[in-house]
Amino acid sequence: MRKGLWSCLLACVLLACNGVEAPAPVPDAATGGQVSGLTPPFDLGAGYPVARVEPASTAYRHQEGEPIPHFALAFADGTALETADLRGRALLINFWATWCGPCRHEIPLLLAKQEAHPEELLVLAVNVREDRDKVEEFAREFAMHVPIVLDAEGDVTDLFQTRGLPTTLFVDAEGDLVATWLGVLDEAKLTELVNASLR
Repeated sequence: MRKGLWSCLLACVLLACNGVEAPAPVPDAATGGQVSGLTPPFDLGAGYPVARVEPASTAYRHQEGEPIPHFALAFADGTALETADLRGRALLINFWATWCGPCRHEIPLLLAKQEAHPEELLVLAVNVREDRDKVEEFAREFAMHVPIVLDAEGDVTDLFQTRGLPTTLFVDAEGDLVATWLGVLDEAKLTELVNASLR
């Protein structure tokens, strides 16, 4: 019941930002519920959620097989979604910035991987400490039809102790870390780590 409610709220929030009518719900293969605004097809520019982090009591260790710390995706109207609520799909959390040359090389590969696994995988593109205008320009240039999360204050970046860009976390459907990759991914490594997350 809770997931169904979140799904409806997210679809309305994300699509209302562009003034477009929400599409009819489609069954979600992973959960048997309804798809949300964080399920393909993504609407480019439909509204970027802002990352929010509760104060962490301990430092994150990037321990494979252990749960990742969760953060909230806050929307302009005050609604929010915890990343813990996204369980049931593998997550690829990519930290990037518009000025990052390797990110520009890598992002098309991530977009293609999302397109190849529309139901089983969710790519969250977490932009690090940049303003919305720069992000929107970059998103249009690369046709980034994936959810873009604004981390303007670097809270999520700090939570995950990200030390360089790009950095990508691969998380399985149970919310456990599969791998952390610092630096640009090539097609072979990306495929290997996505496949491991989908098992």
